[in-house]
Amino acid sequence: MERQPLALAKLPPIEGQQNLLSHHGDVQKFEGLTGPSYLLQSNKYQLPPPRALKPYVDTRAGELDTWPAHASGNATSSKAVVLTKNKNLVVISDEELGKPQMVPKPRFLEQLETFLKKELRALGVTNVEANELRLQAHREAFEYLIEDFKTYKPLLAAIKNEYEMMLASQRQHIRELEPLKQMLVTVSEQCDQKIMALHEEEKQEVKDLRAENKSLYRKIEEMRNQQKDLEEQVSKLHNELAAEYQRYRDECDARKLLVADINDLRYQQEDYQMSKKNLQQLEEEHEDPLTLKIALRKAREDEKAATQRLNEMVADYGDVIPRRDFEALESKYNKLVEEQETSLDDFRKLQAEHNALLDVNKQIVQQRDEFYVESEKLRRNATPRPDWDRCADYVQGGVMRWKELSEGKTSNELVDVLLQEMASGGVGDGGGAEYFDGQGTGPEVPPYLRCEGHVRNRRLGKRDCALLIKDIWREKSAQDAESPDGKRSSLAEFLYTYLTRKFGLEQMVVEWGYNLHDALQRYSHDESLGLFWGVLTGEVDEEVYHSQLQIMANLVNHLTKVDVEKGNPGKLSREEFQQVLKEFFPQIPEDRLTRLMKAVDIELETKEADELEYKNLFMEDDEGKTGPFLEEVKKYTDDQKEEYVDNIISALGDVTSVSVDDLKKAIATTDPEIDQRNMDKYILWTFKCEPDKLGSAEPLKISVVKERLKKGDLHRIGKRA
Repeated sequence: MERQPLALAKLPPIEGQQNLLSHHGDVQKFEGLTGPSYLLQSNKYQLPPPRALKPYVDTRAGELDTWPAHASGNATSSKAVVLTKNKNLVVISDEELGKPQMVPKPRFLEQLETFLKKELRALGVTNVEANELRLQAHREAFEYLIEDFKTYKPLLAAIKNEYEMMLASQRQHIRELEPLKQMLVTVSEQCDQKIMALHEEEKQEVKDLRAENKSLYRKIEEMRNQQKDLEEQVSKLHNELAAEYQRYRDECDARKLLVADINDLRYQQEDYQMSKKNLQQLEEEHEDPLTLKIALRKAREDEKAATQRLNEMVADYGDVIPRRDFEALESKYNKLVEEQETSLDDFRKLQAEHNALLDVNKQIVQQRDEFYVESEKLRRNATPRPDWDRCADYVQGGVMRWKELSEGKTSNELVDVLLQEMASGGVGDGGGAEYFDGQGTGPEVPPYLRCEGHVRNRRLGKRDCALLIKDIWREKSAQDAESPDGKRSSLAEFLYTYLTRKFGLEQMVVEWGYNLHDALQRYSHDESLGLFWGVLTGEVDEEVYHSQLQIMANLVNHLTKVDVEKGNPGKLSREEFQQVLKEFFPQIPEDRLTRLMKAVDIELETKEADELEYKNLFMEDDEGKTGPFLEEVKKYTDDQKEEYVDNIISALGDVTSVSVDDLKKAIATTDPEIDQRNMDKYILWTFKCEPDKLGSAEPLKISVVKERLKKGDLHRIGKRA
């Protein structure tokens, strides 16, 4: 079977380079397999003519060049990098260096390489890089190679055609992408121009916004200054109002005392008249009726004159004050006159500011009118809401407990809360019998209650009770401070001494003792009155009261120390105040610290103020009541003590009775850093015995131990684990 010759389309020569191929004009055209043939396994194969095998080479010799296989590694000359005199690196082949070939190449291969090098030098593309001229030269050398290898010519020609088609396709693809590239460059330039234009437009807008921002900042600063001035005025007015209110309370108290003195005088006058009447009756039985009649007339005239004089004295001097009070008021008046002159200067300055505030006031009035109209609409459409805060005066625990009970509850839920308080007896009652029954004169009865018979019920109010208790604490603290051994006396014994010193008469001592005892029972839900009642009955350690005062005093000292370091301005910043609280209560959590700061804002009537007048937080009224801040501090210390007691009870384990040794081990486990003095104090309070009888103390129930620990003066000595 004969093979058909394959036609090979040659590429056109490079323009301007036709003279390079002029020496190849005698190339024989390939005319097919017309040469000799040979048999292989009974198959005949035809060969091309001999002259077509090696063009431009002598083929008449009939010899085939051979080349050893081990010489393939030296088929191409090696290259080296040489540093020139100009300090440039140049790549030079072995041939340029003059090195001979170790193994001679076949003649045809050597001719092809020589031809390729000449073509590359002639075209000026000796450097290895992508170039059309280098491709044309290698294409011609590859065509000669295809022409010589007749056996592989179809395969090599197909490979070459595939490469040529691929190159043509890539060139066409590049030509199609050229317009897109130009268009992309144009669009990119247009977008850049638009972006620059937008930047130019926004520059002016940014400048305007910055100027407006600065003006708004200045306006805010002015409003802050105005707010500070108004707050200062309000503070001054508060102080003046507090002073006037204090004067009013003092006058009321003086009036009550005067009324009591008048009543006592009236009772004495009635007793005197009764005794006088009895005396007259006795005299009438033994003396002359005429003489007695004259004496009676004279006594009546004297009594009438004395009564008239007394009425004149009451009418003339009822509104007169003592001279020392007049002098104190006169000095205070002079001081107020000076302050009034200073205030006039401040008023003139404030008047100028007032004119500036009128514009703001107009806006606020307009908003108020709008809100008022809206409020009226809502009032007509909505059901009236009851004033639930009025219930705080009748619920045990006062305002703070009512806030805890009513927080977040609806009206129906608040009604349920009130019903529960009424069912449990939590609503106060001001009634009572006209007289108390005496408890006797036995040793088991406190000294101030030792009486037989009936005692008049004065129905002592909460305020009078609080004032009396405050005075009792003050007198007792002074007496204990003068004690030579440093021990505190019993409150029950001191109360009898106090009442005796204050009222003198035994009947008045007992009467006030019973009325105070009754008032403390009725108002035991109040924190301060309940503490006094617990100490009086022996259920609460008196050191609890003094420990609370000591904590407040230490906290004031810490704040004052920081204040003095700043120059004693009387104020602390919010951050400094929080830092002092963290140092004073090292283990206070963040939520409790937030609650303390919230109580500060409520008491000082400020909201997130930069500076705080901390001294106003430690004020108390004439009844001994403190503000929300100190109430929150007391609540935190009570929670700390309750947690400490719970840890001690947990350390005791599942026991029904607790001995002295058990309690000591539990306290030492809970608080390893406790000293012996505090340990003994806790043990003696819990078992209610003297130090010499502590070894024979009977075990107590765990419930009794827990209750006594909670009512004792306990606090953790070391750090919490």
